[in-house]
This record gives sequence, C-alpha cells and structure tokens, in this order.
Amino acid sequence: MKKKKWTLLYIALNIVVITLVGLLDPDLKDLGGIFNNVRPLWVISAVISMFFFWLIDGVILNYSVGVVHKPRSFWPCLRVSIIGHYYNAVTPFASGGQPAQIYYMGKIGVPGGSASSVLMFKFLVYQVILSLFSVAAFVWKGSLIYNQSPWVFWFSVGGFIINAGAVGLLLSLSIKKGFIRALVFKTIDFLKAIRLVKDPDKVKGKLDSHVDDFLIGIKLIKKNTKALVNMGLMTTLQLICYFSVTFFIYRSFGLQNEKWINIIFIQSLLYLALTFVPTPGSTGASETGFIFFFRLFFPSNLIFVSMVLWRIISYYLNILAGLVIILYDSLRQIVSHEVSR
Repeated sequence: MKKKKWTLLYIALNIVVITLVGLLDPDLKDLGGIFNNVRPLWVISAVISMFFFWLIDGVILNYSVGVVHKPRSFWPCLRVSIIGHYYNAVTPFASGGQPAQIYYMGKIGVPGGSASSVLMFKFLVYQVILSLFSVAAFVWKGSLIYNQSPWVFWFSVGGFIINAGAVGLLLSLSIKKGFIRALVFKTIDFLKAIRLVKDPDKVKGKLDSHVDDFLIGIKLIKKNTKALVNMGLMTTLQLICYFSVTFFIYRSFGLQNEKWINIIFIQSLLYLALTFVPTPGSTGASETGFIFFFRLFFPSNLIFVSMVLWRIISYYLNILAGLVIILYDSLRQIVSHEVSR
C-alpha cells in the first residue's frame, strides 16, 4: 500500500510540475484561445483510437489463451488486458502488468503456467513488431532526427538495442526450467508486496507444478507458425491505433502539413526509447521526450498543449480505465459472494 501511495504521489507531483511549466511557458500566452480552436472530432478520434488499442489487446489475449490453453470468452480477457495496462502505468519499468494479469487470469480459469506462456508469447510478438516499426522509422526518418538532435537519435538506438536484447534473452532462457521457476517465484513475491497474495509459500507450491505447463506452452508456440503470424498482424494493427493518437492530436489543432506515416514512425521511436525508463509510466521522460521528438512537427506555441493532450489520452486514460475495471471486478466478487451465502 505504501508503494502505491508513493507512486500516486509521484504521478500527482508530475501533474503539478507539468501545470506549472505550462503556466510559465512564454509560448503559451493565449492558452484559452488555443483550446478554443481545438477541433473536438479529432480529439474524439484520438480517444476512439485508444479504445481500439485496448480492444485489440483484449482480442490478442483472448486468441493467445485459446492457442496455449483453451478458448475463453472475450470479456474476461478484455478485463485482464485493461488491468494489465493499469498496473503497467503505475509501476516502475511497467513491471506490475504481467504479474497482475497472471493473478487475474487464474481467476478466470487459466493455470499459472499457461498464463505465463500466454503473456510471454504476447510480449515477444509485441516487442518484435515494435522493433520492426523502429527499423522502418530509422530508415525513413533516422537522418532527420539525427540532424535535429543527435542525442535523441542515439537514445532511440539505445532503446532499440535493449528491446532486441530482451527479446533474445527471453527466447534463449525460455527453455530452462530453473529460470522459469525463479521467474514464477519472483512474480509471487511481487504480488505479495502489492498485497494481492496473502500466503506466498502456499501459492508458490501450487504454481511450481505449472512450470512444466509453461515450457509445454512455449514449445507449442514455437511450432504454431500460423498463430505467430496472426498475432503479429493483430499487434501491428494495435500499435498503429496507439501511435495514431498523436496524429489525431496533430490534426485537432488544424495542422495538416505532415503525413500520417511520418508521425507514426516518430511515435514508434519515442515509444521504444521510453520502454525501459524506470519511473511509473515513464513519467517525466515521456513528457520531455514528446516535446523533443515532436517539435519537428508542432509549432512552439502548440507543442506543450499537444503533449498534455497526448499524455491524458495515452496514459491517464489507461489508469482511469483500469481503476474502473478493478472496481467492477471487486464489486462483482462481493455480489457473487453475498448471493452464494
């Protein structure tokens, strides 16, 4: 609970700092006028794009559960997906999403080993597709970014190397039972720390039997080329929806000189660069990174407001949606418990 309070305090402090920076920014002399000129339909399009990002993520999770374990209904998988995004948003290194999803997947009948396989399957495909986006972005816009800001370019390269290295490491270690067992136990320790698990030793005993299931799941994934292709296509569409949020914000200010594909590629580089920033939701680095990356496209009097809109839709909306789903899930359990008494 203390960790959660500190995380929320950090996020709140970041909001205060952003507000103060905005108020003191000399380029924001007419903030009211800027917002009055925003075109609502484009902002709504950005929000809808974010909803599709969640929806497709739920479809991907539902599909991968069917491949690794057995088919489940879509709505529970969508809930698990959104809860994962919430915990990613409020934990350092986005480390809380997968442990929380393993816990909630267990509640819908997916064993721990199968849940771990599903999430690793999903993670690997996601990171590979993100890397392909980034390679295209380096080819398409790399020289432009380097000429504008060499350190931003090299920061993106560093993110790409870390991302590719993480994928390679997981692939090489996924066949080792000892590593998987240690990973499962660390997950339980994390869940205890955030008070989702009361008796970690008991849970470890149960999940230890699922490690073999996990390794079986990995072997199944490697043999299922069709599933890999389908996951790759769905993940590509998912990332396009997420990256398009910035384009819709760009158009909401009446700007139309930049092509959609250019903003998609630059956003993919920003996303990759921020993937391993240790603060919850990459807070602080995300705001700064957006301003440095997208000052190529947004005029100086709009870049700050654009960043705020992007952050609200792509980050804070995640937190709000996650809280709503967690509250819904808790109330549903209470009602179910009362009915069964």
